[in-house]
Amino acid sequence: MAKTKQVEILLLEEDESRIVETILERFPSVRFIDNVPWSSADVPPAHESLSECGSIVAIWNPVVFPELPVDVRSNGMIFGPQVGPVVQWVRSREVTPGVLDAGRWAASWSDSTDPAMVGFITELWKILQKHTSNKLRHVDAVSGDMVSERRFRVGLEASAKAISGEIALVSPQSGLLPET
Repeated sequence: MAKTKQVEILLLEEDESRIVETILERFPSVRFIDNVPWSSADVPPAHESLSECGSIVAIWNPVVFPELPVDVRSNGMIFGPQVGPVVQWVRSREVTPGVLDAGRWAASWSDSTDPAMVGFITELWKILQKHTSNKLRHVDAVSGDMVSERRFRVGLEASAKAISGEIALVSPQSGLLPET
């Protein structure tokens, strides 16, 4: 049976750096794969730093999955996995100056998935939780009241800047505010 885990995230570069540092402390062999067409089916575009990647990244632990499956398309373009043997990281982005749009982490596995991969996913979520909060709120469209919103994780730096009014936090559904 397939299982998935995903969470929307609001992270500034400083938040990403703290998370990446903790990931690499716990899993030194982890690499970040840029979601661009691969130049070779044998060599993923893997980097030691998230900052070398674009907006969609795969977190890859080559100790657990030394070789990744690839998709060679009819036009010759080569792509790696989005989830499964990797965890997808869609990075938050500044859509306009001072407005941070939510990104996402996503993972999937099944009963037959290597327990080491399931453990890796679990540890990544613990790291994310350590460096973020889910204490957000938004305006209810019907009542106009401020209500708690727990489906998102916000980085500590993003939260501080949102509280001070330096940035606004948004998702496709609504604007978000950290609880103070």
